[in-house]
Amino acid sequence: MGSWFSTIKNKLGKTSAATLPGMEEALELVLANSYPKIRLVHGYKQKLQPALEFAWQHITRLIETLPDPLDATSDEMLFVQLVNPFFIDSAHLKKTLRNDPDLSQFLSQNPPDLFYVLLTMDRKAKTIFGAQLKGEIVVKDVALKTIGFSDHKFRVPSTKIEDATLALRKGVLQILAHWALEKILEEKSREEELRDLRAEMTTKLKILETERQAMVLEWRSETAKQSYGAAQKMLEEIEKELSAIKSKSLKADYYLEEVECVLAGAKELLTAEMVDMHLDHKNILLEGPADETHHTIRALDIKLGQTLCRSCVLLKCSRQVLLNCI
Repeated sequence: MGSWFSTIKNKLGKTSAATLPGMEEALELVLANSYPKIRLVHGYKQKLQPALEFAWQHITRLIETLPDPLDATSDEMLFVQLVNPFFIDSAHLKKTLRNDPDLSQFLSQNPPDLFYVLLTMDRKAKTIFGAQLKGEIVVKDVALKTIGFSDHKFRVPSTKIEDATLALRKGVLQILAHWALEKILEEKSREEELRDLRAEMTTKLKILETERQAMVLEWRSETAKQSYGAAQKMLEEIEKELSAIKSKSLKADYYLEEVECVLAGAKELLTAEMVDMHLDHKNILLEGPADETHHTIRALDIKLGQTLCRSCVLLKCSRQVLLNCI
């Protein structure tokens, strides 16, 4: 863990309990981003507390693994630390800065010159064949894995490192709450879909019943029976699934349990992995640590389930340098 985080631990305390801000504030953040019926459950705050504390402590440990802030407080360091590894060129950075709402709002408030901000990106790897320098020998046709970044976002700009990391923890907690809410809304959407299917199948059965009577007169009773039976079976399956959803959604505890499940499963749902990269002699960003003559560039991949992955680096920036860039 970098020295920058030691400062935070000294100010917030060494034990995991001491690092927690007001749990009431964290709880309200989760509730504000969850299904409203949770508040109808008797003792919902006490029931949610253990899972909330577990998730918060996991998030804290995860944020601690962020690499030390990259120094981008001068024109030269801005190019070396930020443009070279993470952007196509200076124009790409300039366009990103101009179009980023969070950073633009922060800079418009005339903050102190030095501040911290998190840069998040989508990372993609591609295999190419090129030359690689091994000692004094150039080896050709070597499989190289190049790294490229897109969809750059600047998040939680703060004048103090403590404020930046606290905002990060709150942001990740909010993402978990949204995850639980999305699961509930998906089931609600499925319920509406099933109601529509039930109406369609009921209408179809009425039509088949009429057709079956005509088909019996035409000596095709077996065909009519099979069609009617298949439709009836499907309607029964729809009713069964609807009943299962309804039995859960009628209970306010169900919504609370969904949030508890996501928070308690934060360790499996929310993971992080350090990614080592380096620039080669042609200034191409490659996967893997650098040798002793080059600098290893690091980012933290934060993953939510199997669907979301963002590469993150923390930056120490100069307001004036960024404004000059824009």
